[in-house]
Parts: sequence; structure tokens; C-alpha cells
Amino acid sequence: MTTKPLTILTGINRTSEPSSGSMILVSDLYRAMPDTHTTFLGRTPVHQVWKTAFDHLIPLSTKKRPQGPGFDTYVDELTQEVGTLIEQIRPDAIHAQNVGFALSLALSRTVGTIPIISIAHGPEVMAAERNTAEHEALIEVAGASAAIVTPTSVLADRIDRLTGRRFTDRIAIIPWGIRLADAHVRDQPSAGTGPLSLVQAGRLDDNKSTSPPSNPSHSPISRTT
Repeated sequence: MTTKPLTILTGINRTSEPSSGSMILVSDLYRAMPDTHTTFLGRTPVHQVWKTAFDHLIPLSTKKRPQGPGFDTYVDELTQEVGTLIEQIRPDAIHAQNVGFALSLALSRTVGTIPIISIAHGPEVMAAERNTAEHEALIEVAGASAAIVTPTSVLADRIDRLTGRRFTDRIAIIPWGIRLADAHVRDQPSAGTGPLSLVQAGRLDDNKSTSPPSNPSHSPISRTT
């Protein structure tokens, strides 16, 4: 007896290319899920990697207006486009990449009875801590979600606090990266007397905190999706 694969609708409202850790993570994640049929909603241009990572990739056509007074209209138009796609695809589950931002809002408003799992990436949580509209978006997406997945307990607690601890039972912690048990650690620290060398994987910008902004109250975080 052949089991029908689980159909998943997901996406990130950015150009479909390896432009950030979130994009690369999603590409790797669904490529490693052979028992699913995944449709990805993204933006053009589409990198070749994305054409092979998902069973179906659909570029969104609604013009992005992530900032300013036109944001609500933009979300309404995106919601209409996403709603039409959901009716056509009829997925078994929806994975909202980000607990907030425009695409997750659109998905949460058109999901109907289809279970939606929101996956926290971090930037939307930082934005919600600094901006009232982003905070409201995070609460709306969290409220529509059957589960909220975060990679760390710290991020889970921040989401829990931002949502007034109303959805604590929906939050699940699923770590990304390697297990600590698989890491090889030296039995003894290096005996060298030179400067300490550190390695970081990430973009060299304020958002990654590699160099703290001169004025922490003026963060570059803004609507990006």
C-alpha cells in the first residue's frame, strides 16, 4: 500500500536565493524531507538551488510594500493571492516561516481548517520587541498557529513573553545545527599565550551583533517581509 506524501505549503517573502541563514536553512530542511511534497512561495529571481529543493516553487506577484502607510493594503493584497493559492493546492499543513511579517500574516488569515505551524527565525521577534505593529503581527500569527517552533529556549521565552504567555502550550523547542553530543572538544585548553581566536558563522552586520550599534535604541530592525 502506497502512503500519500504529506503536502506542505511554506515560503519566505524574499528572492529565492541563498541570501541569508534563514533561506539556506529552509532549503536544506525541506530537501531532507523526502516523504513530503513541498510547495514554496518566494520571489524572483529564483536560484537554481531552490528549483531542486522543493517540489513546486511559486513566485509571489503582489508588489512588496513592507514599510509605510501602505502596509495594511499590501497585506490585504498578499492575503488574497495566498488565499487563492491555498484553495488550489489544498495542503495538509502550512509552515509559516517567521512568527510575524507579511507572508505569515497572509497565511494565518487564509488558513481555514488547515493546521499552521509557525517557525521562529528571530528577526520577527526582535522587530516585535521594538515596534507596536510588528508586535501585533506576532500575536496574530501566534494565535492562528497550532504550534510555534523555536530553536532555543531563550527565543521561546521571548515569544512567550511577547504573547502574554497565552500560547505557552503551543511552543515547541527544536534545536537547529549539530547536537552538542556530536561535537569534539579538546580535553585540555590550548596552552598558547597568544590572543584568543574565535570563529563565527554569520553576516557581519548589526543584526548579527558582531559590532554593537553606537545607539542601541536605534536598531536597524524594520519591516523586511
